[in-house]
This record gives sequence, C-alpha cells and structure tokens, in this order.
Amino acid sequence: MLLLNMLLHIPMNCWLPLLLACILPFILGWLFGSLLRGKGGQASTAVGSSGAYGGALQAQLDEAVHRASDYEKTNVDLKYKLEECQKESQAYHDKLMHADADVAGLRAKIAVMQAQALQAAAPAAAAISAAVAAPAPEMSADLQPASGIAYGTIFAADNLQIVEGIGPKVNELLAKNGISTWADLATKTPDDIRPILEAAGSAYKMMDPSTWPKQAELAASGNWTGLVEYQKALDTGKTNATGLTPAKVEEMALKILGFSNNPEDLKIVEGIGPKIEELLKNAGIMTWVDLAAAPVDRLQGILDQAGDAYRLAKPDTWPKQAELAANGQWGELKTYQEFLSGGKDPS
Repeated sequence: MLLLNMLLHIPMNCWLPLLLACILPFILGWLFGSLLRGKGGQASTAVGSSGAYGGALQAQLDEAVHRASDYEKTNVDLKYKLEECQKESQAYHDKLMHADADVAGLRAKIAVMQAQALQAAAPAAAAISAAVAAPAPEMSADLQPASGIAYGTIFAADNLQIVEGIGPKVNELLAKNGISTWADLATKTPDDIRPILEAAGSAYKMMDPSTWPKQAELAASGNWTGLVEYQKALDTGKTNATGLTPAKVEEMALKILGFSNNPEDLKIVEGIGPKIEELLKNAGIMTWVDLAAAPVDRLQGILDQAGDAYRLAKPDTWPKQAELAANGQWGELKTYQEFLSGGKDPS
C-alpha cells in the first residue's frame, strides 16, 4: 500500500523518465542477447562447414591409403611371380645345356658309326662304282627316246629332279649340302651322297644313289638320248630293273610340253577333244598308230555320221600329228601344232 501511495503521489512529468529507466535495461538486455545468439549461430555454421570439409578430406585420405595398400599387395605379388619365372627360366636353361651336351655326344657316336659303315661297305662300293661307270645298256628299236625335244632349254641345270630317284625333297636336301647342279652331282660318288641321305633320317637312308652321278653326267654333257636310254633300263633310279621302264626326263618334258606318253591318248592331237576321241575309238581307232594309218576320208565319214555338232571339225592334219607322236618326234609335233590353227592347216 505504501508503494502504491508513493506511485500515486509521483508527478506526471516524472512518469516517462521513470518508465524509461525501468524498461531500458530489459531492451538493452534483449538486444545484447540477440547479438550474442546471432554470433553464436554464425560460429556454429562455420564450425559445421569446416567439419563437413574436413570429413571429405578424411574420406579421400582413407581412400588413398586403401589404394596404396592394394598397390603394395599387387607389387608384392608381381615380385613373387617374377622370382618364380626367373627360377623356371634358369631351370630351362640348365635343361638346354644338358640337351646340347647330349646332342654333341650323339653326333660323335654317329660320326664313328658312319666311319665304320663306310669301311665295311668299301668292297660293295667299288662294285657299284664299276657298275655306274659301265656304258648304258642297249635299247630295243621300239623304245627309242623322244626326238626333237630341246631338253636343255626345258630344264634348268639346277633341276636335279630329272634324275631317276630324286624328288623335290631330295633335290632340296642335296642343294643344302652344296650339290645344286647336274655338274655338281656328276662329280660326286655314291659314297659321297649316302652320308647326306642317312643324316637326313630314316626316310632317306633307304634310297639308292648309285646311278645318280651317271645320270647327272649325261645331263650335264647334253647327252639327252643317252640319259633317256639309261633311265629306261632303271627302276626308280636303281639298276635292278626287271624290264624297260619309262624315262623320267622324257615324262617330265612331255608334261611341260603338254603331251602324254600314253599311245591311246588321242587328245594330244590338236583338234581332237574327249567327244571326238570317243567317236574315233568307237570306230576302232584306238592309238596314235591307228590314227596315223587312217585315211582322212574315213575320219571325215566318222564325223559326218555323228551329226551337225561335228561338221566344223577338220581331220586333215590328224594323221600327220598322230604319226609324229607315234614316232616320238615331240619337238616336231610341238612346232607343227604351233603352226596349225585349231588343228587346221592355215595355208
């Protein structure tokens, strides 16, 4: 009551200062608190941002550490593999050294065995050399070598395959051992050639080179008639032929020229194909000799009876071509056919 009486007796002009004096501290306190709260929020936000950035850096650091650990493991694994490879390489190197030593030992044994074999075969070698040096056997008149073939222009001097008994692989084998031409082979003896064949393996050691130098000598000297005759008395290059056989050089030359040594092959006559050959054989003309003896009128009659499909065929030159083939005059036949046009005489 006393306080109320005192307030009631305060003059009116004093109320405003008094009221301000009472309220002002509260206003100042509120403002100061607001200021403090604003700064505190900003500080919290800054701290939060700093914490988030620091967390990202820590995550990156952790990932880098993890990768470094993986790289270290990979590096250790690669080092281990490298050491294993080096060990295997050393093991293979040791095996290779042992293999080389074994090969050298085997080669020495082979050299000794070859020397022993040559000594044991000396008597037989002398007999073979005498047989090779003997003249070529005489041939019957009905198996004369093909004439008119320029063998020297068909075959190169390094084609050893014209020798009976020599094929492509043996040709290559001899060339690798310094025997690359007919002249080279002609200077060798069978005893010079056998070690080369035996060293090449079992597929070659059974071959008989006893006649090869003789054949090469005939080729190198251009004695093709002698070579053909000599080869007809051989059996795949051996001297134990039981009868006359085709000459290899002749067969190879005929193949290159496009001819056949089959006397029943009428198709070697220019102008005669498979159909006409069949017509002629049905009419009893079976060989070159038969065709050579057939009159042109008879041949024309066979074609006329076969129909219009054969009316353009002209048999005028067929008997002459067949005669040249029957006589083995292959060079003349080749020249004559080059002069003809589709089997017809253009003159």
